[in-house]
Amino acid sequence: MTGVIGVVGIGLLGSLPAKATSRLETWQFDAHQNCLRFTTATGVKPQVSWLAKPRRLVIDLPGIVTDETRADAFIGGAVKAVKVMQVDARTSRMVLELNTDFTLDPKQVKVWGLTDQEWVVQLPHPTPVVASGGPDRAKAVGWSAQGNAPVSLSPRLHPNQVSYLTVPPTATVIGAVQTTTEGFWLSTQGATPQVHVYRTRDANYHRQLVIDVLDAALAPNLGAGGLPDSRYGVDRWNLTQFATAPPAVRITLNLNQVSPDWQVFLGPTGIRLMPIGMAASQIPQGTMTVLLPVIQPAKAPLVQSGASPGHGAERSPLPRGSIVVMLDPGHGGADPGAIGLEGLQEKGVVLSVATQVAAILRQQGITVDLTRQQDQTLDLQPRVDRAEAARASLFVSIHANAVNRQRPEVNGVETYYFSDSSLPLANRLHRRVMESMGMNDRGVRQARFFVLRRTSMPSALIEIGFLTGATDAPRLRNLQWQAQMARAIAQGILDYLHGGGS
Repeated sequence: MTGVIGVVGIGLLGSLPAKATSRLETWQFDAHQNCLRFTTATGVKPQVSWLAKPRRLVIDLPGIVTDETRADAFIGGAVKAVKVMQVDARTSRMVLELNTDFTLDPKQVKVWGLTDQEWVVQLPHPTPVVASGGPDRAKAVGWSAQGNAPVSLSPRLHPNQVSYLTVPPTATVIGAVQTTTEGFWLSTQGATPQVHVYRTRDANYHRQLVIDVLDAALAPNLGAGGLPDSRYGVDRWNLTQFATAPPAVRITLNLNQVSPDWQVFLGPTGIRLMPIGMAASQIPQGTMTVLLPVIQPAKAPLVQSGASPGHGAERSPLPRGSIVVMLDPGHGGADPGAIGLEGLQEKGVVLSVATQVAAILRQQGITVDLTRQQDQTLDLQPRVDRAEAARASLFVSIHANAVNRQRPEVNGVETYYFSDSSLPLANRLHRRVMESMGMNDRGVRQARFFVLRRTSMPSALIEIGFLTGATDAPRLRNLQWQAQMARAIAQGILDYLHGGGS
């Protein structure tokens, strides 16, 4: 092997320890996008190399094991086959065998982590440059060697881009893109759109939402000037026509740091894009630096009689690497969880809070993992399995509540436990949240929730408010309030780790 290919974004994720018990969970090669996606049970730092003879791209995963050796053949495209194998007791290997007619410059291969458990290996696309549109509107459309989104090679006159090609009649025609109070609306004519949705990052590690509309065309009057300009955290739009069979349109939204994730709804007259976890009106305009709350390291545990950790008692730093906290953002993917006022969805709110809790705890030298780190469908048993596989010291599941919308007076925080050994964790967590947030106290309760019954470590489930509550719902959609709740939960976990008790 010659030349190790650079891995984009590694520095952001940090150095991750190899764990022989971690497994390769899923992998998929998308021949249309010319990219490989894979996920692992815990964090991994891939090592990517190029083998000239035979021509192969090799991805080694230290600390990852796989159940079997597999080889999948793909029809067409740059990659002839993908092989997955165990090369030794602590390393899995993924091999991309290239077709002989595909020319690859290893320097053009880009590898980045969407999270430390979900990775993308992007090969440059071999699509040739095509000119169309006549002498007055000549536009060259090609593929960037540094990403999976098509780019215009003509002079850029507008931050947004619309790239046309002449295509035969299609089932769906995209006529306009409009900004609404709920998000964005793409009006269509003809058949209900068929779409594939991807969440990825560009070569600079900026988030992108990519929507491929199948058997579709762009209306001739749709120009770059008609696209939304820097609204709702979307810095730039790209609409590109492909002369495939059948034709397709790719819609790419470049998201900035204040943009939430987006969900896509289809209808007979258009495509609706709505933010997850908040109303569109709550998304800050322009760029914003978000500073996560920092808990100052405490010193020396001198737990005095009647004093609880964090309340006049000195505490010593926790030994680094000795504690693993598993956070469980409830629901996700096809399961939105509770749906509250103005369509506010539980899955987005709790993911935002859990991610910030993880960041705060990591600043304290605590190893933290999440059962999900993005908007994905995840059953209950895999959540338990991930906690057990990580040998978590404790498990905290984060949810938001809801009742009948005719009862907006119901507001407040509830915390649940199952086993007696988990009661101290639930008490510490609930006490700190109540002191910090000033919310209605609905108490600590025992319950037989699946994730509480099946986990072997101390476990608690906290409902951080009611999405249907007149008081709670506006707070739950507020980004600053979410950060404050994350700080309270993190401090409650630290209280328990330092002191235990009731």
